Amino acid sequence: MQSLYLATTLAAAVACLLTSLLVFARRKSGERSRIILACIIMFSVVSYITRFYSLSNGVEPGQVVSVPILLVAIFMVISYIMYPIEVVSPGYLNFRRILILYSPWLALVGIYLISRRIGVCYPPYLSLFHMLPEITKFHVWFRLLLAVLIFAPVLFVYIIPYTRRYNNADKRWMYKYTLVLMINTVAYMFLLVSDLLAYKIAYYYISAGCSIYIAYMELFERLIEVRKEPGIMNPEVCIQKVDDSEESFAKKNQLGERIILYMNRTQDYRDPDISLNKLASSLCTNRTTLSKALHNLGYTNFNVYINTLRIEDFIRRIRSKESDNYQDAFYNAGFRSRSTALRNFKQYTGKTPSEYFE
Repeated sequence: MQSLYLATTLAAAVACLLTSLLVFARRKSGERSRIILACIIMFSVVSYITRFYSLSNGVEPGQVVSVPILLVAIFMVISYIMYPIEVVSPGYLNFRRILILYSPWLALVGIYLISRRIGVCYPPYLSLFHMLPEITKFHVWFRLLLAVLIFAPVLFVYIIPYTRRYNNADKRWMYKYTLVLMINTVAYMFLLVSDLLAYKIAYYYISAGCSIYIAYMELFERLIEVRKEPGIMNPEVCIQKVDDSEESFAKKNQLGERIILYMNRTQDYRDPDISLNKLASSLCTNRTTLSKALHNLGYTNFNVYINTLRIEDFIRRIRSKESDNYQDAFYNAGFRSRSTALRNFKQYTGKTPSEYFE
């Protein structure tokens, strides 16, 4: 049984290492989600290799319910939340937001270090059940608190700001990702309540399998639309000579035709932060010229044009059953709120969505 445990940790390390390298190799320009996912899986590889090295030398690498191990588990779960945030809201994560995301974990680390410094002793335990007789002591309930908090980051998936979605993921993908992450977390919880070797072996199979399946979802189920970040001018679009037929067509026609072609190709109207300045920058023109071009196309202003595209996209999504409900369809089309979307829809069609589709 011990030999199987050793072989399992090695197999998990190798499988996750290859998966991480594959995801990183298949990264796309302008997309950070695969880089983040590759780094997260690599964290698991380091953990597996460390455990394999210890087991190879006849040393059991630390008690499962030790505070450092629990803190590492929370760190890993939080890291797995960074990936769907980047998927749903590309570019949303920056240094400040990442620091905020990890701030509860840093606070827990601080509490642990302070408690050790003031003399709190953390005796070793094989499982949560072994701690229950001393439930009133700080070192026990602090570990129980850490065990419960392992589930907290999983719940955070449900409050990711979907209004910045770039059509790179949908609710179905998010539900599947959350389910896989939950399975991995529950499997780890089994380790906390029992020290059976069979549970440890099963956990490594489940954990590595979850990482591999998440990578599969990323590489083969989630289609990434390659687009530049909104509001950042790409000099190559402005000065590079392109042989592509659509680009050649756009350059030969007026700005209004270029606007239509650009929106059809990029669907930037789905970005709730799109603005007249950003679109002008993307088309290598200025806001005054762009406003005149939109007026010549029959739109009184930029907002009317963008909202028209969003309403048409919304109608297409509902008719094709691409979105599950009205709210998802509105958010997918680029609206920030349901009330704004309903107001614009009624202005465009003269009816509410229910009346329109009936």
